[in-house]
Amino acid sequence: MSRLGIERTTGLVYEGRTDPTFAAWPTPVVSQATLIQHPADFQKLPFNLDSDPYSWMFRESSFDPVSRIRRGLLFQKFGSAGWESVVVEGHPASSTDQHLIRDTGPRLRKELSVYLECTDLLNKDRKGEGMRLAIGSRDGYSMWKILQTERTVNLDVLVTLRAESVYGILPTLDKSKVPPVDAHRVELALSRVINAAYRELPTSVVDQCRNAACVVVTCWAKIPEDTEISPYPDLGRLIKEVDKNFPQSKALLSALDVINRLHPRGKDNEVERLTLRPVHDGDAELAVHAVAFVLREIGWGLD
Repeated sequence: MSRLGIERTTGLVYEGRTDPTFAAWPTPVVSQATLIQHPADFQKLPFNLDSDPYSWMFRESSFDPVSRIRRGLLFQKFGSAGWESVVVEGHPASSTDQHLIRDTGPRLRKELSVYLECTDLLNKDRKGEGMRLAIGSRDGYSMWKILQTERTVNLDVLVTLRAESVYGILPTLDKSKVPPVDAHRVELALSRVINAAYRELPTSVVDQCRNAACVVVTCWAKIPEDTEISPYPDLGRLIKEVDKNFPQSKALLSALDVINRLHPRGKDNEVERLTLRPVHDGDAELAVHAVAFVLREIGWGLD
């Protein structure tokens, strides 16, 4: 059983097997964490440690920006007290501590918020693997998927995470290529994809991707006015018009077709009628990538 302690006044970190007695030095990156199982869980994101000391804590061990993989220890609140008095060793980063221990001895009493290994995660289905974890506070957080959960020899809960931010997946819109009259409409559709991706249910993500694909391609293709198609067409009909006017754009058509075929999987009646597999988290991610491909293929994406 391990403990993590965070000092209230300085934010310095302490750790230990049964009590957070020893200074963690150099000071590790520690962030509040929230398990996201439903869209409503975003309302549980903490404001900050002082007002929400009962949240989970993630102590980062390593981060690879290329693979977007992050590893670290996950903790949950220990006891019912938000803050408690704990006897700890003087911290090497604190000159005040170094001065005090010369007079009082190597141990000092400090006010800490104390956490223990996150057994709540171990009690979830598959030890939480496949679930989403929001790391940070309400005014600034990132989304991660739990790839693996392990117990260390010290009984810590070690998690391996993969970043799920759509930034870097959806390219930046090249506004110089977008007709000015359509710019706001296109930006709004893409912003809805970004807001939905990895935050809402997969069905909502696919819906927003389908809407964005319709908006982007309609504005790009400039379908002749005499075509019997509405300004807000069904994606299936739009694909036929693009195929008629741009028959060489096979890759673009394939990406649009993927999005279009995923859409019925989010409708219960269509899933039953067509004997389809229900839409999955990975399908939503595929739809986001397909929108990104569409933007690059028509020349509207800046990477």
